[in-house]
Amino acid sequence: MTKNHLKARIIVVTGLSGAGKSSAIKSIEDFGGFCVDNMPSALIMQFLNLIKTSDYRKSFIALGVDVRTSGFMENLFPVLAAARQQGFESKIIFLEANDKAITRRYSESRRRHPLIGDEDSLKSAIEKERERLAPLREKADIIIDTSNISPHELKNRLKDILFRKGLESIKIKLISFGFKYGIPEDIDMLMDTRFLPNPHYVPGLGKKNGMTDEIKEFVMKSPESKQFLKSYRDLLDFLIPNYIKEGRSYLNIGIGCTGGKHRSVVITNELAGYLKEKKYGVIITHRDIAHAAD
Repeated sequence: MTKNHLKARIIVVTGLSGAGKSSAIKSIEDFGGFCVDNMPSALIMQFLNLIKTSDYRKSFIALGVDVRTSGFMENLFPVLAAARQQGFESKIIFLEANDKAITRRYSESRRRHPLIGDEDSLKSAIEKERERLAPLREKADIIIDTSNISPHELKNRLKDILFRKGLESIKIKLISFGFKYGIPEDIDMLMDTRFLPNPHYVPGLGKKNGMTDEIKEFVMKSPESKQFLKSYRDLLDFLIPNYIKEGRSYLNIGIGCTGGKHRSVVITNELAGYLKEKKYGVIITHRDIAHAAD
């Protein structure tokens, strides 16, 4: 890639102190990015101009900025706008964590919070930083809560964000199951379809499963099924883009009926088809379809 065809991306890594910015910067450096931490935002444009006139070959540049970075709140967005006019792409990744996690990390590292003064407590310093960074958080492209994830998990999420684009940044796993056999582990959302008409009690249908045309037709002819699917699709249309913005790289949805053989299978397949049409990556698992009865 020559300097005249530079398509570098600027990745601004920011967020709360103690939320993992240093780990994120190191991870991006491992991915081959060129990383600069705490550069004054007034100097970022000069730095990018130097990059454009060099033999730089990296695909992205990571800039770590936080409350210690001089003037970053006032200058960051005008600088990014100017950079986009010169052909750079940009993305802001905001890292955050709950007070308990941040307090624990500062206790373990024995470091001093950048906003803590002689009369301040760590709690008040965290609150002050949250308030100061609120406008930046609102404009972030991706928000990652690191409260309950390890540095390794953070690295994997960043890898997904940097090397996948758009809808491909999230994998959606749909799991049909029977409540009588237990709820699957590690699901993020749970859907109960036991209110829908049950083909188990219809002569000739009980031994078939939701992969057959007969069961699909029976379940989907119900007005309740049609309304339910429409409402749930609308909900997912709202939720999934926000999960992507948060930085989530996976979403596991459990769809249950009594035995996991009929209704949940049909609804799972219907949702999978809809999500695939919208270009999401979808994985389907029918956990209990082989059981004898619904």
